[in-house]
Amino acid sequence: MFTEQSLRDHPSLVKAFTGLEREQFWELVEQMREHYPSYLRKQRQHSKRQRAVGGGRSHDLSLVVRTALVLTYLRLHILQGTVAALFGASQSDVSRELRRLLPRLQQCSPCPIVWSVVEQAEPAIDEPHLERDALADGRVLIDATEQRVSRPSKPQEQKAAYSGKKKAHTLKTQFVTDGEHHIVAVRVAVGGATHDKTLCDDLATLARLPDGCEADADKGYQGLDKQVERITVLDQATGASEVVPRLVVKTPHKKPKGQELSEQQQAFNGAMSRIRIRVEHCIGWAKNWAILATRFRCDHSIYTSVMRTICGFVNAQTYRWQAAKAYCA
Repeated sequence: MFTEQSLRDHPSLVKAFTGLEREQFWELVEQMREHYPSYLRKQRQHSKRQRAVGGGRSHDLSLVVRTALVLTYLRLHILQGTVAALFGASQSDVSRELRRLLPRLQQCSPCPIVWSVVEQAEPAIDEPHLERDALADGRVLIDATEQRVSRPSKPQEQKAAYSGKKKAHTLKTQFVTDGEHHIVAVRVAVGGATHDKTLCDDLATLARLPDGCEADADKGYQGLDKQVERITVLDQATGASEVVPRLVVKTPHKKPKGQELSEQQQAFNGAMSRIRIRVEHCIGWAKNWAILATRFRCDHSIYTSVMRTICGFVNAQTYRWQAAKAYCA
């Protein structure tokens, strides 16, 4: 059974079980300790709270052990009972702490914003949108990823979750990154039956992007460039006005049926692939955490919270290696 002292005495265990280096883990714990009192105060002042202050079950485990327990489950995605046995807890402790600590972990990491579906009558400007300063290079990369889930019991839910591409029931999430490997936004997960382009349209993704940026997507987003809003700009030098697209959208050329792409089109596709691979890198790094790489076994209601938490860890790791690279240069 692992305790706070054993984690301090054996740093290699921290990396093996949580996926974080020793220094990063203990720094995270200190940040958790700073945020946790405010969480407790908010919980005690909740309008629907029924228990008196001080009532309820007390924590048997320290914040260090509870944080390590949750990170171990996210990283390894082994049975909750197995994780509980490693840390001297119960299966219900793992389930409870997972829901309780995910929002606290998100406060301690550079997590992406979460986008939800925008109704047609609802203006997209009221939804979280990206600022130009949030993009390291003025470019956004758009892609979607799927993860297998258990077969839903209700027929309607089965139909919505079945992915023809994966030939399985899945949850699909849209990623939006910049060109420097930073995950800037994710979508609330939806059933795998939804096409990538439909996913993008339902989110009003283009309306959330800043003016003048470049948006790159794969062949599944054909036609996205035709949906770009056009605006009128004034040339300060000549005083003439011109109608131009609000932003630039690029997708690879699709080979026409029975024909071949020209050399120029092939070169364009190759150049786009070298840029778009960065969003694939981000998705791959997120799936280094086994809970996003294997069949998701938890309640689907926490899926987006799990995804956002792990994307925050991926962003934190990206910032660290980019800072180290800049320092060495």
